[in-house]
Amino acid sequence: MARKGYMTHQPDVIVVGAGVMGCGTAYWLSKEGCRVLVLEHEAIACGASGVAAAMLESVGHGARLSVDDPLAELGRASFQLHQELRHLLWEESGVDIGYREHPALHPAFSAADVATLKPQALALQLRDSTVQWLEGPVLWDVEPRLSQEALGALMSHQAQVLAYRFVLALMRAAEQRGAHLRHGDVVGLAGHAGRVTGVRLRNGDTLAASTVVLAMGPWSQQAAAWVDLRLPIYPVRGQLLELRVPEPQLNASLAYGGMYLVHKADGITLAGTTEEHDSDFVNQPTVAGRQAILEAALKMAPSLEAAQVVGHVSGLRPCSADHLPLIGPVPGWQGVYLIAGHFRSGMLLSAISTRSIADLILQGKSAVPLAAFDPARFTTGDRGTETQPL
Repeated sequence: MARKGYMTHQPDVIVVGAGVMGCGTAYWLSKEGCRVLVLEHEAIACGASGVAAAMLESVGHGARLSVDDPLAELGRASFQLHQELRHLLWEESGVDIGYREHPALHPAFSAADVATLKPQALALQLRDSTVQWLEGPVLWDVEPRLSQEALGALMSHQAQVLAYRFVLALMRAAEQRGAHLRHGDVVGLAGHAGRVTGVRLRNGDTLAASTVVLAMGPWSQQAAAWVDLRLPIYPVRGQLLELRVPEPQLNASLAYGGMYLVHKADGITLAGTTEEHDSDFVNQPTVAGRQAILEAALKMAPSLEAAQVVGHVSGLRPCSADHLPLIGPVPGWQGVYLIAGHFRSGMLLSAISTRSIADLILQGKSAVPLAAFDPARFTTGDRGTETQPL
């Protein structure tokens, strides 16, 4: 289905959503010569993709360690792909994505923490030689700002990017190959005989395409009625503080209890993050969120008391009912694909997830196993009835 050349006629693929999943999908498809149109009803990376901490860890995701959960293999594959993208995106887009590598420390502050983290370190060492368990003075050699209350820490290797720049680079590189980004508020699908034929816009227009990718983040739940499928994806607000820290800056990222500290390439240190499952679509920072983040930051690095808070932002992360992403074809609709629900691991998993969607579209198969993330796993008798292929 791939065609070479610029988009002078209808697109091969319409991607709904210009976050990291939508722009990443456009990037990989355009590399193979597909004519891609990305539709966004607000602006590129205007949701959680634009404010993410964008930490990339080969042995974890979402500031948490991962030993044998279903995302572990996907995370490792995506981490490796990010290391390739760091060079490609600069050459293809001219955007500096702020890629850097550094240690990541997961400190233990109690005997119970040690009992959990130390065995994890030993298990993770079997697949990643950079993982170590550290105790004593060597801890503060790695990160002088780490609290003296730490009893030890699991250390791993981590990379990071600047979230907004990363998404921008993906889209610019895709545009260099003829992809288009335009404003459009999609309200449904058009179809015939079980196959998608395009998308319907709020202004009444219908845009034709034989393949549609739904990359709508937490708004994916709106598409449940379009595709007559249960899509249990809901928004989880995450708040971050932007800190200006006096020298010296953090050498390592710190993560404890789902919270983290990471110094970014733009000079800002990010402190986060809350995990508010009852936020619905309210995307405003709160005083309670600020206080929780500051308390966690000072537990990990008390010397940050001298830091200045220069920003307080929030984003709505898409979480599924089983906390696993939905990646793959939508049952009952030939030509419709879904990529959403990555929760706190979106930036890490974006590289392999979007590459996999492109592979499914172009080759009918993916290089990594996707069975655990099949959107069809939520198929039940309780389904919508509003929009179906004709």
